[in-house]
Amino acid sequence: MKKSVFILGLSSDIGKAIALKFAKNNYDIYGTYNNGDISDLEKQMALVNTKITTYKLDCRDYKSMQNVFAEVFKSASFIESVICVYGVSKKENLLIDYTEEEIDDVVNINLTSVIKANKLAFEYFIKQKSGSIIDISSIYGIYGGACEVAYSASKAGLTGLTKALAQECSPFGIRVNSVAPGCIETKMTAFLSEEDKKKIIESTPLKRVGKGEDVANTVFFLSSNDSSFITGQILSVDGGATTF
Repeated sequence: MKKSVFILGLSSDIGKAIALKFAKNNYDIYGTYNNGDISDLEKQMALVNTKITTYKLDCRDYKSMQNVFAEVFKSASFIESVICVYGVSKKENLLIDYTEEEIDDVVNINLTSVIKANKLAFEYFIKQKSGSIIDISSIYGIYGGACEVAYSASKAGLTGLTKALAQECSPFGIRVNSVAPGCIETKMTAFLSEEDKKKIIESTPLKRVGKGEDVANTVFFLSSNDSSFITGQILSVDGGATTF
């Protein structure tokens, strides 16, 4: 039986890295995207002879999300993991300078949509009698980030989601974990100046910023049987930044 994974947020740099990791290990890929470009990813999938099925989806549209979940679990022979990579950040600002709309957007995408996606994954994995739910959080959800209050709060919410849902899911053989990346080379961190990057590297014990592959390798581990006794955990992929 061919294994598959379902990735929500496929067009992000981390989403693409995760898809390629699974593709290179002979998984079929199902995924959603909204505004991002996935044409380059589709070309890469063709090079490794991997089947990829994509759906355009606004994660704030729950009815459409329900329809996509139904289609994916109907089409795939076996979904090993549902991986939620949703994440958006606004320009760094004091909280008092954020608009109501900006706060709502960050919380709705980073937290509310993830809770709803986890709910649907739970429902389908109960029928399948197994499965792994993996959410992409952030180290800002662990220790917070000044001028990123809404983002930090939304990612901190994923910690509660992971720990609570893991307890609900465990009797059904379903595992729930989160990955909390540190500074990763993506479009989201491209605004950082060279001076900012230098400061981050100096404060990181492993003395470098991360790559999408670093996150993808951790997600692949949490999806596999190698992590069969791990649930309810938030694994930091940050070069040791949260050690202290």
